[in-house]
Amino acid sequence: MLIISLSGIGNTLLALPFLTSLKDNFSSAQIDLVCLTQGIVELLSPRGLIDNFYVFSRNIVKVLFMILRLRRNKYLYSFTIFPSNKWQFDLVAFMIGARYRVTHCYKYRSKINLSFLQNIRIKAEETLHDVEQNLNFLKIFNINSSQREVELFLDDRELAFAEDFLKNKGLQEAFLVGIHPGGGGRLSKKWQGRFKRWPVSYFSKLCDRLIEQKGTKILIFGGREESEIKKEVKRIASHKESLFIIEELSLRRVSALIKKCKLFISNDTALMHISAALGVSTLGIFGPTNWRRTAPYSNSGYYISSDIPCSPCLKYPFFSSSSKIKCNKGVKCLKEITVEKVMDKLKELNLI
Repeated sequence: MLIISLSGIGNTLLALPFLTSLKDNFSSAQIDLVCLTQGIVELLSPRGLIDNFYVFSRNIVKVLFMILRLRRNKYLYSFTIFPSNKWQFDLVAFMIGARYRVTHCYKYRSKINLSFLQNIRIKAEETLHDVEQNLNFLKIFNINSSQREVELFLDDRELAFAEDFLKNKGLQEAFLVGIHPGGGGRLSKKWQGRFKRWPVSYFSKLCDRLIEQKGTKILIFGGREESEIKKEVKRIASHKESLFIIEELSLRRVSALIKKCKLFISNDTALMHISAALGVSTLGIFGPTNWRRTAPYSNSGYYISSDIPCSPCLKYPFFSSSSKIKCNKGVKCLKEITVEKVMDKLKELNLI
């Protein structure tokens, strides 16, 4: 079996319950995964759910050679995980050539419609979370899985690293709150991720409020490309001595530090999903993206969103094959989620 995951790290994590169910029900099957980033390999390889990982290159020639290599494996099944309403995904699945090519069926299709290249299509349902959409693949085997948890596990070395890190910073006994003010990409007006970001100044004010009311210490997370955003949060904040920027680390070490947090507050990002998968109390801040689809999937996962009529405005994958966010209102939906509203939500949930 081949799992085709050509979206981000967060989308792949939301396929974990499906992958776990596959492994539980077909323990002798070889299950391989095609993905876009090494980060997915880093997170999932210790789980033992995947036998072989294949990371697509940005080089089209290398991609074609990889597809030929995968084609030689003669898979019985391929599954293109949700969301998958792009003709490129259908073409890749067809070229790899599994006998049964499974994807979702959407009402909307673009002018370039290659869905006929996939021969098993499961109806995508607008009211379901992405986790449930992926679990619906099991219908083709008449399996009704009870597995619903998105879980990540860390080893002793990673946890020991986090302990040592906090000890060196004098944070062992602190009420730790993690934040992720980014969402991929630099502070660029061209990158789509900016539409998912709660304003940096709001994050700074929220940190100050948490420090003043709860005496918290704040860990600021984000990748190398988000260093400007992390620095800006600390620069604007009044209580700079209580804010700690997490520099570039492996994704599993970052996960170990998130695990040590009492609370994690984030935009709709992969780190939000990692936090929820680690069992940390997680609040996702949603604007253009749809919380029904991608809210933190956990008993300790929560979200806050705006009630303005145009939110969420991301139409993909149900009403568009484009995953671009188009906003001409200055992301008003996120700006209307004030610091006070987030504080009230945290208190309502007894998280602070």
